[in-house]
Amino acid sequence: MMLRKAVRPLGRSFARTCFVRHSTVASQEPVDTDTVSSAINNLSKPVHAKLPNRKPFMKSMFLGTVDTELLSFPESLNREEQARLTKHKEELERALHTAEPKSPASAGLYGLQGPLEHGGNQFIETELAFVNELLADNRAQAMVTLEHNAIVKLLAQHATDAAKDLYLSKLCSGEMIAASALYEVNSSRHTMFSTVAELDFTSGKWTLNGSKVFLRNDETDPGLLLVIASTKSMQKRNKEDGTIAAFLVDANAPGVKISHSELGSKGLARVTVQLNHVEIPETHLVGKETDGGVVLSKFLSTVRVQSSVVRVALLKKVLNSLTDFCINSKTSTGDMMDIEIVREQLARMASIIYASESLIYMTASLIDDFENQDVEMEAAITKVFSTGSLLNFAALPLQLLGPQALSKEFTFEELFNDALKMFVGDESIDSVNFFIALSGLQHAGIHTFETIKKDRNPAMNPSYVLSKLFEKTSIENPKKFAELQQFFHPSLEPAAHWTELSIVRLKLATECVLSRHGVEVIERHIELGRLANIVTLIYAMVSSASRASRSYCIGLRHAAQDVHLANMFCRESSEKIRLLALELEKGPYMTGDDDYNVIARNLFREKRYYFEHPITKNF
Repeated sequence: MMLRKAVRPLGRSFARTCFVRHSTVASQEPVDTDTVSSAINNLSKPVHAKLPNRKPFMKSMFLGTVDTELLSFPESLNREEQARLTKHKEELERALHTAEPKSPASAGLYGLQGPLEHGGNQFIETELAFVNELLADNRAQAMVTLEHNAIVKLLAQHATDAAKDLYLSKLCSGEMIAASALYEVNSSRHTMFSTVAELDFTSGKWTLNGSKVFLRNDETDPGLLLVIASTKSMQKRNKEDGTIAAFLVDANAPGVKISHSELGSKGLARVTVQLNHVEIPETHLVGKETDGGVVLSKFLSTVRVQSSVVRVALLKKVLNSLTDFCINSKTSTGDMMDIEIVREQLARMASIIYASESLIYMTASLIDDFENQDVEMEAAITKVFSTGSLLNFAALPLQLLGPQALSKEFTFEELFNDALKMFVGDESIDSVNFFIALSGLQHAGIHTFETIKKDRNPAMNPSYVLSKLFEKTSIENPKKFAELQQFFHPSLEPAAHWTELSIVRLKLATECVLSRHGVEVIERHIELGRLANIVTLIYAMVSSASRASRSYCIGLRHAAQDVHLANMFCRESSEKIRLLALELEKGPYMTGDDDYNVIARNLFREKRYYFEHPITKNF
């Protein structure tokens, strides 16, 4: 009986892991890539099949619900797709690492996500992420390429037929490079963007006025810009209206002026695009006039996931270089690799890389496998998690080795400079964190507004208040609700246990924050940051445990270490979540958040550091 009980959960987990999302498992059997003909590779590639979309995965966790069908680690590629992708990557590797490497254009890097009929490869996000791992050694070029491919994919999906015929072939061949012009230095009180597009109903043309900025770490000048602009005032819009639209702007069009200014980090430049009465034909509108938000969301989701591949590749390079150094170095007390603090830091870095990889491919699969799936939050979490520890881990060699890490015989300084460029990016981590938290709170508020209304009006709802007093679950002692361990391999029961408790704490913390602040929560940035940290850790826990479960079920190499790492990561993350949730429960006065506001207000009033010197006398 004991054996039977142990085997049954294993069978259920194995079945879910291998067959729930897809009936084929590409990694179970090696496929001879030579048997895949070039005709199959290039001309007869089928469109990747998608399932109907599901409820948002992470947003639903703010309500304390879990889509258990998505707990199985995804396998988006079947055997034929896997073989085709492996062969393509091998050919690309040979082209880029020969004595005379091909240029990105001749190697086909600009058409990876382009339609087949325009000379592209029609890659899905999982395939692009796999190939981007190969391109990530040249980080500047990789960032240009992934952004270019994201724009090509958007054009294939949303552009007019005239724009597709005009641009897609040029973009896929590399004859023209595309870049995004989304961000602005100045903000507007009346429109979402200070760059404004006005429609001339007589000619049917749009006129763009404004200024955009983006960062560039590459000398290639873009020939085509994806510009997001406001189309009407926020006050004048109807409920059904959109306030922004996406346009294709030729960089050489009249009224477009592009200038470069060097930033402090080596090789990083800020590109400013001035748009002065630039006329845009109606055919250059991406989607409909009201589709700007959808286009922007899809573009950001794709770029956030794919840029994380480059950041993770950088972290791997730092870890591998540091590991090699520790193996071949000795101290006065013995080998450097035997020092406990060194082992702890390297293991912690490996766990972050493992979780980041898991997030990338889980999020990419949600985009690939489900039609119009809401992945805004998952993509934002992937970027935040891969970026959050980037500088700390890139500086780890300096922390462990001291000045020796700056020696020219090592690459640690170069890797740190690259990490700094990757960290800067186009958007701040805090702004992405606020987006994560507010998106989750908005989703929770829509579904629980009646409960929140009762929490905020206890005098009018005495019976509800009494029922809350007798609840058996709390942030300190949460009660499990879904028995998530049955969806993972039995060896990952600890990870499932801590993940489930963390989801309950997220739900309770969400209710606490909404009940305390209501709509004013948008001004409570510190609490929003805590909430974003909680949901980020939960998604990383789920992705890591799901990946480890799959590895163990199908017998991948080092699968036992996958399980050990996932359990360790989930245990540590669960404790961090407990402390964050307790701080949210205590509120701004008990945690000292309000004290920080007092000190900051005095700094602004005095316009400087105003405390007296330690040896000053008052007599």
